[in-house]
This record gives sequence, structure tokens and C-alpha cells, in this order.
Amino acid sequence: MSDRLSETIFTKLQKAIIVGDMPAGSRFPAERDLAEEFGVSRSTVREAVGRLAKSGLVETRPQSGTYVSDYQAKASLDVLIDIMQNGGEVDSDTLRALMETRLLIELHAVKMAVAAFTPDDERELRDIIGIEERSLSDPAAMAECDYRLHALIMKRSGNIIIQLVFNSFRPVYRFYTDFFFNLPEAIRITMEQHRRFVDAACRKDAHQAERIMREALEYGQARVVDALGIGIENRKIRLVSNI
Repeated sequence: MSDRLSETIFTKLQKAIIVGDMPAGSRFPAERDLAEEFGVSRSTVREAVGRLAKSGLVETRPQSGTYVSDYQAKASLDVLIDIMQNGGEVDSDTLRALMETRLLIELHAVKMAVAAFTPDDERELRDIIGIEERSLSDPAAMAECDYRLHALIMKRSGNIIIQLVFNSFRPVYRFYTDFFFNLPEAIRITMEQHRRFVDAACRKDAHQAERIMREALEYGQARVVDALGIGIENRKIRLVSNI
């Protein structure tokens, strides 16, 4: 029970810091006050605050107290992963940065993956296209096919860091695709882009495959940016997907 309470408190305090309810540099509430607010023991609060400190969200200054850190400068990627996995909120700038990072990583992965695709991989790619062609009215099935295709690219890149980053970003990736494939024409256009990508990949034409993948990713990013109103100041997006 104590572990669950600590997790709940940690998540609430983490969100308050990320969304700016507790600004960087501000004094963090005392354990006694937090224990009273949440109706728990001080040891439970201490455990939650310890996790915040380990994540780089708060820092204790000797003979001064605990303060909210500048998480963008000091926190690790674990903070973002926690938010994504718990269906938290990110601001529009963070979501845009995630999409831009995905573009950079995946275009690099494509160049290595195309050369490494085996006959079995090519059959899997063709199988994915076949399922997509039968999923024109099924956004969830299309999102799953899209994930399979991109996961195979990451796997065949041969770069374990790229693959682990992709795995970590799965919650936001699925939020992105679940939303995207419900937009008008998104399934049809993406399916055509995927078909051209697979044709190029099976010909071992890495340059053409990379060009088509850039086209597909930039198209998806532009549609999501427009539909979500990303760029609106202080816009918050809640990361909830069907996974």
C-alpha cells in the first residue's frame, strides 16, 4: 500500500513540476505539509520526494531546503518516459521536439536497415502492406501495421541505442499514430507512401527509401501539428493512446 501511495504522490508532484505549477527555483513544499495534504505518513512522502530528486526534478540545498530544479537542464530522459507511460501531459514544444527527434533517428536508421534487410524481412514488409490494404477503414489496425514497419526498421538498423530509444518512445508513438490515422485521408496517403518505401527497400535503394520515409514522416508531422494546434503558446497535450 505504501508503495502505491508513494507512486501516486510522485506522479502528482512530477506533473505539477512539468506543467509549471511549481516553477523552477521555487521552494518545494515541506514533507510535513505534503503529508498533511495527501493524508499519508512523512515516510511515504519522503520516498516520493526521493524519486523526484533522483529524476533531477528537485534538489536539496544544505541548510536551505528543497527546491524545484530546472528539469529541462538537469533531468534525465527517464522523466519524459515516466510521463509518457503514465498518460501524462506534455507541452506542444515537447511534442514537436519528440517528432523532430523521431525524424532524425529514423532517417539515420533507414540507411542502415535497407542494406541489412533479409528475404524474411522483405516478406514481412510485404505482409504489412497487404494488411494495410485491407485496413482502409480501420485506424487501429493501420496504427499497428505502422508500428510493425517502423519497429523492423529500428531493429535492422543494428544500433541498439536507436532501438532502445524507439522502445522507450512507444507510448507517445502510439498516441501520435492513433490520433493521426483518424484524420481524413491519412490512411490512404500513408499506405501509398509505405508501398513505395517497401518497393525501394526491397530493391536495396537506400537513397530512395530514405527520401520516401522523409516524405512520410514530414507529412504525418505536418498533419498532427495542424490538427492539434501545436505551436499555440502553453498548449498542453495529454498522451493517451489505446495501448
